[in-house]
Amino acid sequence: MFRATAPVRPAAPAADGTTGDAAGGQEQGPAGVPRLVGVGRYAPAGPGTPYVPAADREGFYRQLGDPHGVPFDRAGFAGAPRRTSVELARGALAELGPLTGEDGPELVVVAYAAPDFEHSQLVASCVQELLPGEPLAFALSDQGALAPFSALRAAVEYARRCGFRRLLMLAVDQSSQPFAVPAQHPGAVRADAAVALLFEWSGAATPVRGMGQQFWPAPGPAAPWDAELPLVAGAGVRTAVPGVWPWATWAGPGQPATAVWSALADLVGGGPARVVVADHDPERETLAHCTLDLGAPARRTSTGE
Repeated sequence: MFRATAPVRPAAPAADGTTGDAAGGQEQGPAGVPRLVGVGRYAPAGPGTPYVPAADREGFYRQLGDPHGVPFDRAGFAGAPRRTSVELARGALAELGPLTGEDGPELVVVAYAAPDFEHSQLVASCVQELLPGEPLAFALSDQGALAPFSALRAAVEYARRCGFRRLLMLAVDQSSQPFAVPAQHPGAVRADAAVALLFEWSGAATPVRGMGQQFWPAPGPAAPWDAELPLVAGAGVRTAVPGVWPWATWAGPGQPATAVWSALADLVGGGPARVVVADHDPERETLAHCTLDLGAPARRTSTGE
């Protein structure tokens, strides 16, 4: 069974015995900011395996595109690397390093902006079987570049209600599509990548701080986060949120779901103690941000070579 919303359960007590509803809704107990404790990144380059035509599969793609007047792009698909989202997610998980039952996640949320061309495998299920303890695992999509922000928020809300402490968010960009994608489309994935981010939530039922999404036509008003903190952001934030950013890391284009989180991974182990991660989706006119504490994990990256 798949559940679309967090289960309704009594709020777990915070470290001091209070809950987030105590004292008239005031925040009690530990600070409600997720802490990044592990990161793995997988960004394979170069061609994939040789293309082997299959009539049933190509027929399936044609049936998918016919109602929309979109033809199957056989030449483009044959020339693409055709790495599945499962392959990419497994690669990022491997770079995260081995996890024991004690430090493994209790919850896994997979986020992606582009659909996979391979429909016979579920990323969340395939990842779950590689982790200790059979964590709850599901995927979140249909939110473009902001899907990972929603995934992290969903994970934290589960943690607040269920008492989870270790959360894994997997962002995946899979570039191979059986249909031609407009070159300037903001959701187009130009290179394969996956980022695995392991968080610790010590806030119990404390309301999460510094995290949100809101309707935001560009340009909008001043930043809805602590502007004194270092910023890691997508390029759209430059025009969506006016301001001067003396300490900012800007993500590149072509990887809507992973670019910002790859830039965050570069700061791990030698960057600031707390950052704001943000991105703006111009199609949906939505701004998302989250405040994160950075631990001191060893950043690992693989190009698949």
